[in-house]
Amino acid sequence: MQCRARKQDGSRCRARALAGKKRCSLHAEPGRAAELGRKGGRGRAICDHEVLKGFAPPTSAHEVTEVLAQSIIELREGKIDPKSANSISCLGSAFLRALEVSDLERRQQVLETGLQNGENKSETQD
Repeated sequence: MQCRARKQDGSRCRARALAGKKRCSLHAEPGRAAELGRKGGRGRAICDHEVLKGFAPPTSAHEVTEVLAQSIIELREGKIDPKSANSISCLGSAFLRALEVSDLERRQQVLETGLQNGENKSETQD
């Protein structure tokens, strides 16, 4: 027999009803599904921001490596969850790429300025 309860979207629950009852195990007791959802959410929330080491925003590749190294330690100690560590890793990689591009743009600008100054000098010497 199918559970007779309705889900939040109005559709009927598709679980099997308990033996001799009209509802499934989640809908037999009021609030049971919400309680289980809260328990599941607490179990996934490993990260405690109060115990994490604070950092100023990184401005160099060296500072990013320090943040990544500290994150590895905190992951292994169970202070942060793997999802957070993965996010930190992705952000760190993106930041390092942005630093690299920024450095290349700065170098290109210096070279172009030098070339323009060199052309101006050769024009005035002619």
